Amino acid sequence: MSTLFYAEWIVRLAMFVVIVIRKRSATTALAWLMVVAFLPFVGAVAYFMFGETRLGRRRTLAYQHWEDSLSRAPAVWKRLSTEWQAELAEPYRTLSDLAESVGATEARSNNALELIPDTGEFIQRLCADIDDARHHCHLLFYIANEDAASVAVTEAMVRARERGVACRVLLDAAGSRRFLRSGTCERMREAGVDVVPMMPVNTLRAAAARLDLRNHRKLAVIDGKVGYLGSHNLTTPMYPRKKRFGAWVDASVRVRGPVVYELQEVFLHDWAFNVGPLPPEDLFFPPTEGPGRNMVATVLPTGPGREEAPLLDVILQTLRMAHQRVVLTTPYFVPEDAVLAAMRSAALRGVEVVLVVPERSDQALANAAGRSHYGYLLDVGVEIWQYRGALMHAKTLTMDREFAIIGSANLDVRSFSLNFELALLVYDTDFASEVHYLQMSYLEDAERLTVESWRRRGAARVLGDNVAKLITPLL
Repeated sequence: MSTLFYAEWIVRLAMFVVIVIRKRSATTALAWLMVVAFLPFVGAVAYFMFGETRLGRRRTLAYQHWEDSLSRAPAVWKRLSTEWQAELAEPYRTLSDLAESVGATEARSNNALELIPDTGEFIQRLCADIDDARHHCHLLFYIANEDAASVAVTEAMVRARERGVACRVLLDAAGSRRFLRSGTCERMREAGVDVVPMMPVNTLRAAAARLDLRNHRKLAVIDGKVGYLGSHNLTTPMYPRKKRFGAWVDASVRVRGPVVYELQEVFLHDWAFNVGPLPPEDLFFPPTEGPGRNMVATVLPTGPGREEAPLLDVILQTLRMAHQRVVLTTPYFVPEDAVLAAMRSAALRGVEVVLVVPERSDQALANAAGRSHYGYLLDVGVEIWQYRGALMHAKTLTMDREFAIIGSANLDVRSFSLNFELALLVYDTDFASEVHYLQMSYLEDAERLTVESWRRRGAARVLGDNVAKLITPLL
């Protein structure tokens, strides 16, 4: 018994040193220290499996080497003409400078952006562009399900291979695990499509890398001329095994112009990280006159392995800049304290802050943790709308109908700091207004949460939500 006692305290003290030194966030550090204090052996194992951002030494070194070589590569890799440099007025110049300083590309004009809120239209447009491809098709998605949507994309990719088009597909090994073992996936591979699982989940990899770090991006690049990004996965709106939550409501963007080059670089980076670098090809970044539209946009890719949370910084600055209205839609609302404070501050100075979330979520723990913050926001007039009858999965933000963000990241700790995510930042009144109009259409199928109904929650719900909030730093 005395041996076990001393062993437990040795583990506690050792983990105290490790956690205090390695965790920058005091809240996260305290949460892990509590776990280790009560369950020293289990807590220590859990910490080394899920508490640190470990991507794997071999992959990380290969990735860094490829990034270094990219910076020294010929101009074909950086064919972003100075003719398309955007002239932004204040305060958007300040916002753009902030975004660039945390990892976004330089904001450029001459982009054409088409908002696609319907899953059927998204799959149809993607397949049509694949059918028009002449050189390459690059797809990267978190989830692919074996259903009508993935079959349609698969058949389009097979037809492209028959024409001699190079087809490469990156799928997250966890999010697409069933599809990667499916007959549909095998048909793609037999046709010569390179289908690669990103960041495999297995016991051996657990020793070198954290298993729950996932690539949550959704993007496609066709011939270096057309791109897609947003929240759509390669699946129909009714997800298998989650039909009780209803259809998933998504939003994506079809892009042409300089932004496509940036999406191409994101894909090539992720391909290099998971497979190895592709030889440079001029047609990855083909010359283009641009689509003739003057939409100013930039891409912000984020991922683990860095201290800062780039998208969080941009969202906080957006909330500080707002004068009239900020609308946010997200399926999972597990915010940092800084986001809550910024939302309250905006509401207190008269900005209309609107949050749209699903009434029922497929992630019960995240949903409960988010609910625990509702009262704090409702007290200062933040509008919280609960989308009914379907799962709100679109990740959007609009500010004063002048600036918009759309992408793959949720308003949660995991998206800000742990997953590989992708966001499109758009400095264009017409596009921001279009996204805002879409957000307002969501309210037609949503119910506004009132302070009175919030206060009528049962004691069990209050306790459960607040316990979930305590676990938030560990998510």
